[in-house]
Amino acid sequence: MRKAYWVSILVAGSMLSGCAGLWREPEPPKEVIKFQETATDAILACTAENKKYSRKEFNSAYKAAFADANRPDNAAPSALVCLSLHQRATYKQFKGGVEVLGRYTKAHPESTPSLRGLMQLLQRLDQEKIGKWAQSSKSSDAKEELETENRDLLERIDTLEKSSTEDQARIKGLQQQIEQLKNIENIIKNRER
Repeated sequence: MRKAYWVSILVAGSMLSGCAGLWREPEPPKEVIKFQETATDAILACTAENKKYSRKEFNSAYKAAFADANRPDNAAPSALVCLSLHQRATYKQFKGGVEVLGRYTKAHPESTPSLRGLMQLLQRLDQEKIGKWAQSSKSSDAKEELETENRDLLERIDTLEKSSTEDQARIKGLQQQIEQLKNIENIIKNRER
């Protein structure tokens, strides 16, 4: 009987605990967040995906994107802008991508703020490239000046070394003449005696 008593208490307890779960308020359904890809997302994703392009792959992809960007039915210039940011892109290609993006953002003022933000970043990058080019140009000018000065100094050193060699030869010649004159003087002194 004792066993039956404990079994009935356990059954009743489990039933009550199961029922207690039924009285809980239902949890609100979880919201599903949908991610909408923007043109900026497409450009940045494309940049990451195409990072390992070879020179040949890059050139063919850029030609196709350039032709596609110039089509009137093209919705967004994301492929061309993406490839203009590639490490293999020339400065001219980079500038072309910035110009295409600039025209697109002007023609579509409703475009996302992130696309306009990307445009500002690209313009800033362009300014930095120009600044770096100007600095590089200045340093290359300074380097050329130093190389010219260095060449001039080396030429002067060569001239001075030649002059020094000539002067040493003259000195030896004069020393020999002095020795000859001393010998003549000694001979004359010896004859006079």
